[in-house]
Amino acid sequence: MDERDIDHYLEIGYWIQVSPLANAGSGWICGVYKRGKKTGNWITESSKQFNTPNECYDWAELEIHNLLTKTK
Repeated sequence: MDERDIDHYLEIGYWIQVSPLANAGSGWICGVYKRGKKTGNWITESSKQFNTPNECYDWAELEIHNLLTKTK
């Protein structure tokens, strides 16, 4: 993911957070956040654990796509 991707997600109101888990070798946690329209606060839309940070970003991009195209 590069700076242009990050800017795009911010423009459409999403943020991807990837962090290592506390225990060595236990993987990574990925969160997809959406900015609230009224308050501007970030709300967790979904999260999932992975073995690598790359898997996190791949899942998060697909998750955002699914959230944007989900039928209301």
